[in-house]
Amino acid sequence: MEDPQRIAEHVTELVATHIPHHFGITPQDIQVLCPARRHAAGTLDPNIRLQARLNPPAPGKPEHHHEGQTFRLGDRVLQIRNQPHRGTHGVFNGATGTVTAIDTDSQHLTVTLRDGETVPYPFTDLLHAYALTVHRSQGSEYPYAVIPMTASAGQRLLQRNLLYTAVTRARRGVMLIGQPDAVHRALANTRIRLRHTALEHRITRRALAMPRARHRPLAGQLTGD
Repeated sequence: MEDPQRIAEHVTELVATHIPHHFGITPQDIQVLCPARRHAAGTLDPNIRLQARLNPPAPGKPEHHHEGQTFRLGDRVLQIRNQPHRGTHGVFNGATGTVTAIDTDSQHLTVTLRDGETVPYPFTDLLHAYALTVHRSQGSEYPYAVIPMTASAGQRLLQRNLLYTAVTRARRGVMLIGQPDAVHRALANTRIRLRHTALEHRITRRALAMPRARHRPLAGQLTGD
């Protein structure tokens, strides 16, 4: 399967129909994981397709349009900013949940997070989460994962460690769909981007600035005159 459009269509069918029917599960048990947000292998197109398929508009179903996105009751959504004062213990970048209420007058909606907590949100802090980037999925697990792979993602995104992270998000099953060449490139690409944090420099500077403690003999230790 080479055409990115066909890959996106097939991902939608897998999540909405084939995998649920085969394993006796619901689409909510499946998470689509993409190398990035944009380009042919990004999350934007799958999110639009999956929302239209899994949560289409219906009479009496509240929805709100905001900056090109349509938020609808029942949507799967993603928190994109750290909000330590929101909710009981704070809500942080990458948290996901389901829209359980929409108030178009106040420009807010209510999200029930994966841990069951219900939190109010402005529309500006959320994205759809039918498809997530691998980066945002770190630290989370899902029963099943579907990973679209296209060569158009480029060398920067097709990396072995990124693919490993995506595959290990799934507890029960994972499916890679797309171009075999993209998978081969990712497996062969072991280059890891260095993070320039200056952590070593900061630790060394802090250690040098700390006063040295005088050595004291342990209790019962003999000392020479």
